[in-house]
Amino acid sequence: MKKSILIAVLGVAACAATSYGQGYVVMNSYSANNGAGAITTSGGVPVNGTWTAELYFALGTVTDSAGLGLPSGAFTAIPSSLVNFDANGDGYFQLSSTVIVPGYSSGAISFEIVTDGTIYHSGSFTETTLQNSAASSPNLFGDNGPGMPNLVIPVPEPTTLALAGLGGLASLVALRRKQS
Repeated sequence: MKKSILIAVLGVAACAATSYGQGYVVMNSYSANNGAGAITTSGGVPVNGTWTAELYFALGTVTDSAGLGLPSGAFTAIPSSLVNFDANGDGYFQLSSTVIVPGYSSGAISFEIVTDGTIYHSGSFTETTLQNSAASSPNLFGDNGPGMPNLVIPVPEPTTLALAGLGGLASLVALRRKQS
């Protein structure tokens, strides 16, 4: 009887251990894409240490185009993945520790980089597989997939209402000058 209970407990523990996995990846844009890197620019200029990056993931292949705000609801932030870009303004970031992706056991996984909290996200890129053992070397972005894209952060253009407001203000100033 005791032997049956022990075997049952070990079986449940083995199932739980295999169903809850972890993947390991290096959050580094400098060494990404087999050393070619992935640079982040804003208005054509590489960003500096005043910018931050955070890693989001979705199990499987998820397509999400780049844009303003947070990624689609399919993506989840990875705890402890917030990192500053390099202070020298070269547009790269590198987290000093390996990022653990919770719930990953095998297969494709999609990532997105979110800059400055909720300002801009990179759009998804997919790795076909990740290391899921702490004893193995963790993956770099682009090791097993098409690679991490460059992040081009658009400079916001003035809206039509803002331009109309400036035009109205300029016309009021011009009208006031003529009456004097």
